[in-house]
Amino acid sequence: MNTLSTAQTIQELTAATYGELSDVRQQYIFSQALYALVRLAKLEQMMEVKQNVGRASGVAPGASSRRQTKAILRRIGMRCNNRQGQFEFDKKDSASSD
Repeated sequence: MNTLSTAQTIQELTAATYGELSDVRQQYIFSQALYALVRLAKLEQMMEVKQNVGRASGVAPGASSRRQTKAILRRIGMRCNNRQGQFEFDKKDSASSD
């Protein structure tokens, strides 16, 4: 079985659709549209794979990494704010403001 690369397949489709005598600009636009479709198909396939991996691993659907990152940063910030009162300079500031 002869396997063709994407570029070869697109060239063959362009030649079959427009022939050798058509406008070079039309061939270029058609081939670029086909490349865009290939990229879109790859993206959709990757998103589907990620979704399936998420389902298989038990990650809740809709839980985005952005939301998880924000939650982690909030927790880190809360820990820093809780420990801030332990420093000596904070105790002096709070005593002088009383």
